[in-house]
Amino acid sequence: MIAQLSRREQVALAVGAVAVLATVIYLGVIAPYRSALAQLDGKIIARQRQIREVESLRREFLALQQRQTEAEARLGKDGAFSLFPFVEGMVGQIAAKENLVSMRPQPPAPRENLREESVEIRLEKIRLDQVVRLLYAVETADALLQVKNLRLKTRFDDRTLFDATMTVAAFGRTR
Repeated sequence: MIAQLSRREQVALAVGAVAVLATVIYLGVIAPYRSALAQLDGKIIARQRQIREVESLRREFLALQQRQTEAEARLGKDGAFSLFPFVEGMVGQIAAKENLVSMRPQPPAPRENLREESVEIRLEKIRLDQVVRLLYAVETADALLQVKNLRLKTRFDDRTLFDATMTVAAFGRTR
């Protein structure tokens, strides 16, 4: 049948067959291959992002684990720790005893495997640097302490002085 066609028709038919074959090869092999490569590149980028997130979470977890170890070590040290004398001594060193107006024990909050002892202290006529030093002393104490509440009010008679109310909590292991 092809032999009956003229030379010109045979060339046109061959060019058409090559075009159809090239289109079939492109649409059937090359385009899906490129699409698959693009999808895989996208998956690689997504997995790399996930790996970075996991690494970030791992670093955060290790930091939290370190903080927990340090807190547990501090909990183990304070078997004979008493909050009242510590707070009274701390205020006596940083401010004057006259600044300490009152110390009221607070009811303990129920916690599992932890003992919490807290005290509310009221200070009058205290400077801001003294408040900061009190906070630093609580933060750097050997026992596990936390300032749960802090309220500062400027005094009307001297704007450089404050009245402070602070709740300090000490944590320890239950016996």
